[in-house]
Amino acid sequence: YGAEGEFKAVVDSLDDARRHLKRLKAFGAFSVKSYNQPRREQRQQVLEAARKHQMMVVPEGGSLLQHNLTMIVDGHTTVEHALPVERLYDDVLQLWAGQPTAYTPTLGVAYGGLMGEEYWYAHTDVWANERLLAFVPRWVLDERARRRELSPDGEYNHVDVAKAAKVLSDRGVRVNLGAHGQREGLAAHWELWMFEQGGMTPLEALRAGTLTPAETFGMESDIGSLTVGKLADFAVLSANPLEDLRNSEKVELTVIGGRVYDAATMSPVFPAGPPRPALWFEGQGTNWRPE
Repeated sequence: YGAEGEFKAVVDSLDDARRHLKRLKAFGAFSVKSYNQPRREQRQQVLEAARKHQMMVVPEGGSLLQHNLTMIVDGHTTVEHALPVERLYDDVLQLWAGQPTAYTPTLGVAYGGLMGEEYWYAHTDVWANERLLAFVPRWVLDERARRRELSPDGEYNHVDVAKAAKVLSDRGVRVNLGAHGQREGLAAHWELWMFEQGGMTPLEALRAGTLTPAETFGMESDIGSLTVGKLADFAVLSANPLEDLRNSEKVELTVIGGRVYDAATMSPVFPAGPPRPALWFEGQGTNWRPE
């Protein structure tokens, strides 16, 4: 359920799973999204096929605790999305700490209550974010962010989810940042800040957004930290996020493959070059909408 598009891959047997994963690997995939297979045996079939083809399996959490626990027991690479319960007790904590499965709680869309994304729309002027408006049409941003819905701070469920993620991290579970493709670029910063709301230090939150996910997916030799020999993909900030994690948003330069760009415009700085081409909506006026 939840993925009824024409692109879905039906898995009702081990042969089905092996066929689908063989096809994906032939196109260069090294992991597969196991999306809401309703029966445990189906999820196990995907796992067994992945072992044969040496691929990772990243499952959709699906807001079902009984599915999540078997995902952990059966050895999935991660659990994607929050466990949909108010708190985790020692039985679950011990179980998870004994398994290699990592956790991506996606706090911005956390299950179980009012989600984190709503907190930032209510508490910050997202609609007036100049960096965001440089890359997102105002009419797209306004319709979601301009009129706020307010709730008491104690009713935002993402804080409890973040607290549980901190406890799991302290017990050795790899906790990863995942922004779920929410508000363009900004949502990843929200995830960092929400980890801090749950008790992580700025350094712990930053690690959850960099080196830990790289380790989860076996990419730590190429990305995840500033180390000689790794890919030159990183951001240069104008203020120290270890002193105030909200400084993570103060990006001055973006370096991609060793090429340096002005983060405010994404025009090249080094090697020097012409300004980037205008985006499709630029120059149309703030009230413009497509026909």
